[in-house]
Amino acid sequence: MTTSFAHDRRTAQIAAAARDFTAQVIDEGSGTTLIVGTPQSVPDVWVDYLDGARNSYAKHGVEMALDYDDVIRGECTTLFYAALDTTGTVIGGVRAKGPYSAAHESHALLEWAGQPGLEMVSHAIDSRLEDGVVEMKTAWAANGPTAAAVAGMLARVALPTMTLTGARYIMATAADHVLRRWESSGGRVAEDIPASPYPDARYQTSLMWWDRQRIAADAKPKVLAHMVQDTRILASGATQNVWSSTSGLAA
Repeated sequence: MTTSFAHDRRTAQIAAAARDFTAQVIDEGSGTTLIVGTPQSVPDVWVDYLDGARNSYAKHGVEMALDYDDVIRGECTTLFYAALDTTGTVIGGVRAKGPYSAAHESHALLEWAGQPGLEMVSHAIDSRLEDGVVEMKTAWAANGPTAAAVAGMLARVALPTMTLTGARYIMATAADHVLRRWESSGGRVAEDIPASPYPDARYQTSLMWWDRQRIAADAKPKVLAHMVQDTRILASGATQNVWSSTSGLAA
């Protein structure tokens, strides 16, 4: 299934990648800077982000799930977020794929391959394509004193990503206990889809959706306010301090 929406969004993606698009917000409490850009606009940060992801995945013995050699080229990434500490070191991040034109473009189909929920995952994506589906992948945060602040910032990227890509839906796959932490930002686990033992039997991976038309109702009010502020800054390309993560607004 190829939609006119997906075609138009892909055209927009090419235009976005061609310009030097970057924007950032700074968390006052931790001093962490969250940058959004493309692999083309901030290539050094992109490589540092993926190298950090590879190291993080390796510590858990799941580096095969990253597909590093393929992802590093940047061709399948529309935009990405990287968290930097006060020294400029990348300490976390996440990337976005899409909007998709067909369900098979989603990595989730590989994650549910041979599992009872595969057709349900495929249908869930297919039924949303016309309104735009973007998938968040390769999320990680380094251990340390800023880990909570970084996790909170990454949990709030759904609304900025919707705004920057024009998509109505954001999807993510991860262990259920990880996804539950993101519910405060409006994400909802697809409870009807059986979890998949991916990347191996130690894990139970679930699917989560954010819906732009429901995010105001589904997100906690304080987290929503923080997301709206982040979105205004990131979508405008401005740099501005936002509320401190110690204010209770972090996801």
